[in-house]
This record gives sequence, C-alpha cells and structure tokens, in this order.
Amino acid sequence: MLTPTVSVVIASYNSARTIAETLDSVLAQDHRPLDIVVVDDGSTDNSLQALQPYRDSVRVFSQANAGPAAARNTALQHARGELVAFVDADDVWLPGKLSAQVRLLEARPEVGAVCTRWQPWHADADGTYRMPTPLRHLTVSDQVEPERCGWRYTHLLLGSEMLTSAVMMRRQVIDELGPFDPAFRNGEDYDYWLRLSRIRQIVRLASVGVLYRQWAGSETGTPKPVNYELRVLENALARWGREGPDGARVDAQALERRIERMRLEHGYAHLRRGSADIALKAYLQAVRRHPWNAKLWLRAGQAAIRRLGFTRVGPE
Repeated sequence: MLTPTVSVVIASYNSARTIAETLDSVLAQDHRPLDIVVVDDGSTDNSLQALQPYRDSVRVFSQANAGPAAARNTALQHARGELVAFVDADDVWLPGKLSAQVRLLEARPEVGAVCTRWQPWHADADGTYRMPTPLRHLTVSDQVEPERCGWRYTHLLLGSEMLTSAVMMRRQVIDELGPFDPAFRNGEDYDYWLRLSRIRQIVRLASVGVLYRQWAGSETGTPKPVNYELRVLENALARWGREGPDGARVDAQALERRIERMRLEHGYAHLRRGSADIALKAYLQAVRRHPWNAKLWLRAGQAAIRRLGFTRVGPE
C-alpha cells in the first residue's frame, strides 16, 4: 500500500518573523511524501524573502491581499496530496503530528478529519517564544479523546473546538465541501468546520500537536467591525437548526448563553482596542435583556466615556 502524500497548506500574510519556524516544524515531521504549498496573501513585509531558503522544498504562490479564506482556497487549488493538513504561518507543529493523523485516517474510513489538541504559546519576558518544558520531548501519539470524536455539529454550535493548524482532512472531503467562504474575513475556519461536521465524523487526538502563537499583532487579535463568528453561528442555525446528522440536539438554553457570550466578547474587544460605538451598541443591547446586571451597565458607561476620549478600560 502506497503512503499517501500530505499537502501542507499555509496561508501567509506578513509572516516574515515566524514563517521559517513554521516551515522548519513542518519539514521536521517524519511523514513523507510532503507537498508544501504557501500562498502569500499580499504581504507588505519581507515574507517572500524569508521563504527564499525553502524554495527547493516549498511551492510558493502570491496573490493580492484577499484574506485567509481566499489564500487557503488558492493553496487548495494547487495542492496535490490525498490528505491535506493546514497550518498558519505563525504556529509550530510538534514531532509525530502528521504520522499520527495519517494512521488514524487510514484506519478509520468513516472519519473525514482528524485534529490534535493545541497549546497557546506565549512569549517569555524577553519576547522570545521558547518551547514549553513539558512539550520538549513530546511525540504525538495515536491515543484519541473519545468524548471529542464522532458527529460534532451540536458540540461545535457551543464552541469552536477545532484549531486550523491542528486539522488534517481527506482531499475527497474537501472537494465535497467546496472552498472556504471568503465572505468571512474572520471565522472562515469555524464556518468550514461546521460544514464539515454535517457530512463527516471528526476525531481528536489526545496529544498536543500544535503550539498556537499568541501575540498582540496577530490578525485574529484585532477586533473586526462585524462579529463574524456570531454571523457564522447564526448562518449555521438558519441552515441546519439545532439538530445534528446523528439526531442529537443542542440544549436551547446553553446555545442562548453561548450567543450572549459571543456578543459580549465582541463588545469587550472593541471596548479595549476597537470602536467605542460598536462596544456601546453591544452593551446597550445586553442591558435591555438583563437590566439588573450592574457589570453590563458599567461596561456600557465605559464605552460611552470612551466616545468622549477617555480610553482606560478595566479588566474583564
């Protein structure tokens, strides 16, 4: 039996500081053959120069900036593998990740995608990202998390329990799903996993397979004018409702709490780093639903004061 080729899809935007470390972690994987595809999404830094030393191992394509969904779609058009693994250009894989995922998909044909756990990765005091001590000698194992395996639609409605850099999919399933939706400038991956969960089972391995870099300049850390994640969730509910393909139904009250939390998190993100108008609107909507919640009144007041030029915001 031939070993399947794994295409590694990397959407890169202004990743000159991190792309080499990401690629080194990919090339250090023990699975072969690999087909590594990087799409530079209109970077304005030195990303393309940082990719030069990898030209013999990586295929690089460039396009005008169009967002991560469009960049991944371009990469998928060029991907040649029977299996596809995604990794963002600032994350790092741990040893054995690809091999463990390939073994799982080969052993379980009913599964459409497999992901690993991940660990948020913070810089040390000097700004350097170092390998966390507990993970220095870790190799990803074949052990799965049974409680996070199977039909995951109703679970995903309550939380996006998949990280893009941790996911491997069958190319056949990707072709069935179609492209990422470029209308979502954020949350496009959450939309994709919800769509996936309607047609295939998903398995999560118990090992940490990804270091998920946390830094203030990341695209995902910048609040958007639109609450894209909430829009993704509302679109899924309008299309499929609260029932999964397996007949399971999500608890209505738990779902409402999740939606409320998403609204408030969006408002708080704007209160700290974005638009005071958006934050004020979010908190006034929440106050109308929960008029006795003093904390909501406080946040609404902080947003109103910010509109007048006072910017200090307390901890959540």
